[in-house]
Amino acid sequence: MTENNKQELNLNDAKETSPVPPQNNQDTKSGTPLVATLSIGISAIALATSGWLYFQSTQNTAEKDIAALTIQQAALNNKLASDVSNKDQLKQLMAQIQSAEQSIQTQKEHITTQQTRQTEKIQSLESKLNRLNNTTKEDWKLAEAEYLIRLANQRLLLESDNNGAVTLLVNADDILNELEDPIAFATRKALAKDIQALKSISSFDLEGAYLKLNALYNDVANLPQREPSKEWQANNANTETQISDASTNRFTSALESFWRSIRSLIVINYNHKPIKALLPPAEYQELITGLQLQIDVAQVALVKGEPAIYQQALSRIATATTEHFETQSKNVVSFLASVTALQQLNPSPDLPLPRESLMAMKALMKEWNNRDVKTSTTIEQNDTDTTAPDQQSTTETQIEPGDQA
Repeated sequence: MTENNKQELNLNDAKETSPVPPQNNQDTKSGTPLVATLSIGISAIALATSGWLYFQSTQNTAEKDIAALTIQQAALNNKLASDVSNKDQLKQLMAQIQSAEQSIQTQKEHITTQQTRQTEKIQSLESKLNRLNNTTKEDWKLAEAEYLIRLANQRLLLESDNNGAVTLLVNADDILNELEDPIAFATRKALAKDIQALKSISSFDLEGAYLKLNALYNDVANLPQREPSKEWQANNANTETQISDASTNRFTSALESFWRSIRSLIVINYNHKPIKALLPPAEYQELITGLQLQIDVAQVALVKGEPAIYQQALSRIATATTEHFETQSKNVVSFLASVTALQQLNPSPDLPLPRESLMAMKALMKEWNNRDVKTSTTIEQNDTDTTAPDQQSTTETQIEPGDQA
């Protein structure tokens, strides 16, 4: 029961126990309805106050319950938030664990690959050590011969040095000859074929050809131009000699010489061919510069190994020289002779590479190594066969004293 109900009960008890004053019979008869109404009113008031108190008590408990419920709800919300955060942390931890497992797996794979590489390196080193322990003087000679053949191949590819490659191949053949082993017959045969093929090609002096072009570059400025009067005199030289032989009279010869001197000052074009006059100084300088530029082009093409550009530049030089300079002059004749000689050169000759010798040398090395392996295995088998009887004899000597006992 609540406190309000207790207070109401106390009031009712007090009313019941309160002494009623004695009255007369008339008063009692007339006062009974009044008492009844008063008691009814008091009881109604008491009921109303008790209801109101009960209502107040229930309202206070509802507010308390609502406050308690809000507190519980807040606690639940906090708990849910903590659970969500814990769940996120668990997810992060799971992701970290997965990443750690992946990193561990990759590290394991990396470690295994490193171990395999190390084992392969160790095996290769062991094989190399075994080869070094088992190598002989003949093995070093074969390795030297193979190196010389490879060097000759590189000399031809990079420098086009025909003579140097022949010398290297001859040295390799001499080394194989010192072995005096019939297994090297096929390799020596391939070497002889490649040496003969290289010797059949004419040697090409790149440096000498470059220096010849440089000399022509300096001689261009000294070339004499072609004069029209000299060209006409050269064409009519035969007719003049015939006239001079036929004239017997001194007077006629004097007239002829006078006429020739006058006629030399005038050029008559009987063949109706255009005769080029001497070039002005500016054009002559342009001609010299153009020829020098073509010589530079020929030098660059010679170094780079471009035969088409090289031949084109030299043909332009020869054409311009015969067209603008005096071909009867010794300087022009020697210049054109040098140009034609340089035209016969090929800046990039097709040199035969010693591929057959290299392939034969590889086959020889492989066969040589296989033969060494076979001999080593046979020696090991012989060693095991010789040690086995010795072990049997020792066991027999150990058994004999026991038998005697």
